[in-house]
Amino acid sequence: MIDGRKLKELREQADLTTTQLAEDVGVSQSMISHMERGFKAPSLEVVVRIASRLGVTVDELIHSDPGANKQGTA
Repeated sequence: MIDGRKLKELREQADLTTTQLAEDVGVSQSMISHMERGFKAPSLEVVVRIASRLGVTVDELIHSDPGANKQGTA
């Protein structure tokens, strides 16, 4: 599953809107929005296209920052 928070962070760092990224990778704007919110899982082909467009590896998109979810854990 793609890490939606990471996708949004990388998209914003690339100074792209959801519409721009969607057009660049050949999906709908709502699909990008749904991926960022964790409602939809894209195909591997789409993940590869997104990673390529954002200049990152597929691994960076599908794995969360290991320390990100540890805050507040007892």
